Amino acid sequence: MVARRNPAVPRRTVHVAGCPVQTTVTARPAVARRWLYTTLWLQRRRLYSSASGGGGLTVGLGVQWTPPPYRTRLPAGVEPRPGTLQLCVGNRCIVFQLARAGAGAAPQILRRFLSDGRVTFAGYYVASDCRKLRAHHGLEVESTLELCGATGRRASLAAMAEALLEIRHGVEKSAAAGRSRWDGPKLSRKQVRYAVVDAYLSCRLGVHLRRRAAAAVMAVDREDSEAEYYYSDEDDDGVRSTASREEEAPEEEEGDYDEHRRDWDGFLGGDGRRDDVWDDAAVDDHLYDSVFACALSCTTQGEPSICSPWC
Repeated sequence: MVARRNPAVPRRTVHVAGCPVQTTVTARPAVARRWLYTTLWLQRRRLYSSASGGGGLTVGLGVQWTPPPYRTRLPAGVEPRPGTLQLCVGNRCIVFQLARAGAGAAPQILRRFLSDGRVTFAGYYVASDCRKLRAHHGLEVESTLELCGATGRRASLAAMAEALLEIRHGVEKSAAAGRSRWDGPKLSRKQVRYAVVDAYLSCRLGVHLRRRAAAAVMAVDREDSEAEYYYSDEDDDGVRSTASREEEAPEEEEGDYDEHRRDWDGFLGGDGRRDDVWDDAAVDDHLYDSVFACALSCTTQGEPSICSPWC
């Protein structure tokens, strides 16, 4: 098969709460596939932290669909067709136009990513989003975190961000965009911002809630340990140092990827543009496993700050 070279997909920057979120908007499965591989590589250590008691990876998830016309209702039990799927990890977001990608166009790497138990997908009414993905695209999401009601009462994402993250500005979005057509050939700037704000806040809130839950579990375990055993101050210091090591690792910067782009492209077998040849599910599975084999090798051998893609 001859690979077709495609122009680089431009990324846009959407500022949310003062943070520049690098956003890719695409209807091409090959571009979505490449975004996922980059994400897997950048987050490889966090994914493998789940095997050693760590929290794994938290991803903000959202689905947008075109509301039915006024006074028109879908038949009972029928889910609206998703127009877009947006995922956010750290300050990187993708808005994948599922409605324009064609039937059965979801790449195998996306299916494996959503069904990977080491990844927790946080979203607002996430169960409803998962039903839509399952009904129309056969996409199964393994591990989810519901954000609705996280503050003890029903509140919007913006209200939860203010209450839990002290984010008060920079999360404005157009209500009209939420009710607009999400299955068109091109998304407007307001639509892109709407999708990115939802995914970014979902990611931030998901990370916060999971850290808080982990801290609560750790506190209970420590109380149980103190009730059963006597230990010295030196032992207590050891517990504290272990707890600090188990905290979630900081986000890898986008520059870490850019610095090693050539090596990573070589690992994928191309120059960064040969993405249209990645349509075979077996290729996706092979590369998915190769990324994690790399991370496992780095973990067992001391793991340098930035590892080569093939270790």
